[in-house]
Amino acid sequence: MNKYIFKFETKLLLQNFTSLFFGMVFPILMSFLIISGLKDIPASLIDEVKRSIVLTISIISPLSIFLVGLSALFAKDLEEGVYDRLDLFSINHLSMAKYKFIVYYLFWTVCNIFYFGVMKFALGVNIPLISIIKHTGFVTLIAVASFFIGYSICIFFKKFSISFSLSMGIYFLSMILGGMMGIQVEDMPKAIKKIAQLIPISHFSSVEYVNEVAKGAKLNYSFFQSLIVLVLLSLVLFTISIYKNKRKSN
Repeated sequence: MNKYIFKFETKLLLQNFTSLFFGMVFPILMSFLIISGLKDIPASLIDEVKRSIVLTISIISPLSIFLVGLSALFAKDLEEGVYDRLDLFSINHLSMAKYKFIVYYLFWTVCNIFYFGVMKFALGVNIPLISIIKHTGFVTLIAVASFFIGYSICIFFKKFSISFSLSMGIYFLSMILGGMMGIQVEDMPKAIKKIAQLIPISHFSSVEYVNEVAKGAKLNYSFFQSLIVLVLLSLVLFTISIYKNKRKSN
């Protein structure tokens, strides 16, 4: 591993306000606002509702870091030709993708630990460690897919305005269809609900998911399959964008 590239990517990430705020601070603020506004919920259900909210809102962090944060920084640097100079040292996009993912994943891991720590000690939301590990495993697949999609958009267009707009569009659409914007999937219009149920993110906000993760209920295999399909589709998009970029370079 090239420590200079690792340091370079880490420095860029830590200077990126989008990743710092929306990856670490924003999910905590959202959870505080939603949980503090809970009313008319029976005492027997309040803990389960809080756990569901905390698990659902945690999805914001990887989407913000791997999709929006990556696009905000990477597309700008591509447009300015920063990475063209790295090609002179035989550092290609596959190598850069590896370093970027490692740096971004380590940062997300720190954000994840901080988030669940704040939820436990500030809001009193108790989620067993094994449940958080299970949840993190599923969300890692969302993070991988988000990274491939964000990276692909950037190297495909190499324009900050287009890349950032597309990434933000996917980001907000995912949050809306995932039930993270105040409207639960069950309360959505019938047509939109059917679309939401096709994407794996919507399952994170369901009661079934809380039972699967926190109570050891049987895993919904269609949910797991949809996560794998999402990762594979994003990998195909990544491969196509790498191939297209190689052809342009040649």
